[in-house]
Formats: sequence, C-alpha cells, structure tokens
Amino acid sequence: MQDTIWIHSLYQSQFDLLGAMSEELLEAFIAKGYDARIFDLSPDNMPTDGTLFFMNTSNSLHGLPPALFTPDSSMRAIQYYVDHPFGLSDGSIDQWNQINALSNYRLALPCIDDAHLLRYRFPNLIHGWIPHGIPRSALCDLDSLTPENFANREFDVVVTSSVRPQEEIDEAIAEIKDPGMVQLINTIANMMIRDPQLGYVAACDIALGSKGIITGKWMTQRHLWGLVIAIVNRFRRIETVKALQGLKVGVFGSDEWSKHCTGTIKYAGQASYAQCADAFSQGRIGLAWGPTQFVHSYSERIMQAMAGGACVVADDRLMVRHDFNGSMSATHTDPTATLFDWSGTNLTNAREKIDELLANPDRALQQAIRGRVHAENTCLWEHRVDQMFNLVDSCPRPAAHAV
Repeated sequence: MQDTIWIHSLYQSQFDLLGAMSEELLEAFIAKGYDARIFDLSPDNMPTDGTLFFMNTSNSLHGLPPALFTPDSSMRAIQYYVDHPFGLSDGSIDQWNQINALSNYRLALPCIDDAHLLRYRFPNLIHGWIPHGIPRSALCDLDSLTPENFANREFDVVVTSSVRPQEEIDEAIAEIKDPGMVQLINTIANMMIRDPQLGYVAACDIALGSKGIITGKWMTQRHLWGLVIAIVNRFRRIETVKALQGLKVGVFGSDEWSKHCTGTIKYAGQASYAQCADAFSQGRIGLAWGPTQFVHSYSERIMQAMAGGACVVADDRLMVRHDFNGSMSATHTDPTATLFDWSGTNLTNAREKIDELLANPDRALQQAIRGRVHAENTCLWEHRVDQMFNLVDSCPRPAAHAV
C-alpha cells in the first residue's frame, strides 16, 4: 500500500514562497496518483504513519510528528530545502541524527553547488539534487504567443527580485567588532563581484587560505555567508538593472527597488511567488538571473519566465547550459535553445543581449515559444515528484513494516 504523503503548508517566508510551493506540490503529487494531503503541524493533528514532506524547520525538532522519532515506527520524512546548504537549521539535523542516525530522513535540494559539504558536516545524511519546478497553472496559453500580442506587451524587460536595504547591511557590519573580519567579508564579496562564476566557498578558501587561516570549517563559512551574499546580491542586481536605462523595464520585487527605479525603469510593485509567471508575461524579455547563493545551479525564476511566455535571458551557469540548452547569441540562434545566456563578468552584458533580442523580435518570439514548450514538457512539479518519492523511499523500513 502506498504511503500517505503529508505536506506541511504553514510557513512564514518572503513573498509567500513556501506556502505556495506546498500547494503546488500537493497538486502535482495528486496529479501523479499519490495520496497526498495538506496539514499543519498542530499537536492535535499529527500523522502517525506515512511520509512527511516539509521545507523549512526551526533549529529544534519540537513540533514535528513524534512518530518520526518512535522506535520501530514506519514514518519517514523528506525535506525540500530551497537554498544553499549553509542556510539549513543544522541544530535540528544534529538532534535527528542523535535519535536515529537520520535513518528515516532525506534531504532534497535544488542547489547542487557545495553539496559535498553535507557529507563532512552530517556523515549519516542522504541527500539528492532535485531541481525547482513550477505548477501547470503558471503556464500561459501557448496560442496567445502571437507576433501582435508579443509586441503589445507592456514592458520590454521584466525583472523579479528582492535586494536587502543598504542600511541593514551597514548595521550588520557595524555589529562586527573585529576589523579583520570586516575586511575578510569585503574581500570575499569583491572577489565574487569581479568573478560571478566564483562560488562563495571557493572565494572563502582563497581569501582565508591566503591569510594563513584554516579553511573548510563549516561554522566559519556559514557565519560569513549571509552577509557576503547580501552584499554581492545587492550590487549585482542593482547595477544590472541600472544598465537597462532607456528600455521600458518593469521591476517586481521588494520595496527597496522603488528608490532605484528612475527614468524608463518602473517599479511595478511586489509580486508574490505565485504571481511571478504572470509578472513575466507582461514583458517581451524576462531577465531571469539566478540566485546569488550559488553559481552553478538555478532557481524557479527561469521556469516562471518561460511559463509567462517571455524570451528568457539568464546569467551563464553550468546547470542552465545543461538543462536549458542556452545560446550565447541572439542573432545566430540555435533552433533548439530555450534561453539566451549572458556573461555576468560585465554587468552591461545583459543589456547587450537584450538589445540584440529586441532588434530581432521574430527570433525573440520563437525563443519564447520554445521556452514555454520546454517549461511544460520538463519543468512542471509533476516531472519532479516521482524523484522526490524515490529518494525518501530509500529509507529502510522496520522489519514489522517491510513490504
């Protein structure tokens, strides 16, 4: 008999990301024939068997179903963590490991960068790479992608993004009392800004190792990670958008963007995670940059832009090339390419790619159509859930419950 999949859906996350993803995954599991149900982690509503599917958790196991930690229980869990491994609540994983050596816990991540660190930090952890997905409801009507409709979209370019306010970054730096630590943070950030394909861990190795500091310590790297990423993310994204001045640009994202949207660049307001595909449908070009936390993997933004029928321009990443067959030229298009890559080394390079595409509207439209088809054929959550279930199905069963 197939397990019931219990999907936790109550989260507090920016732009309602995790709650919306939970609902999308519920639909996908059901569409593939699984017995999947939404529930909250209230004490009176705890499942006693089946598979728990959750995303974020606190730094404690308090609140998770007790059956997960009961000897001879058949219940198991899979966590889908949509960030870099350094963002994990490692305290809860340590506690789980102490109880049953993580035998009934599996971790899935869309980030393939630095995943090897998990083996050193959590020797008993079994994890797997599962890319982001999108719901079927995000797909625009393919028949609507006509030359006339495409030309009449409100914006030349649509961007969806959040950036951390400079005041918050400055306050966080001011709280650091060690000037040498501040210098390290700035050194690592500047290295990553100069070389966008240099990942955070590699930048740490260079910056710390060249000063005689022992590298590879999880806690040291994790401690610096959040602030470095915030600095790099803010600089890259704001400078890239500023380079689009003169084009009709719609920026959907955090309020911080409003002070940077001037001239032909319009702040279009906040868009929840579930509204991003619709936001991209308002532009001919979707500037779908990847997460700053990692440099080789990608997020849902590319797929949302494709689902919205935009011609996608994305920063050049190994896994983007692998999964989306990117093209570096808008004028000599690979007929199988689903997006255009731009080199982030030069922050004006995205503008150059976008100008090429706007000057070749027929090719931009054909690329948008290929992207929309690709999103439906390969990027729906329905194409991911079997992989998720197979990962958690590798958990050993107690003898009394083995099939």
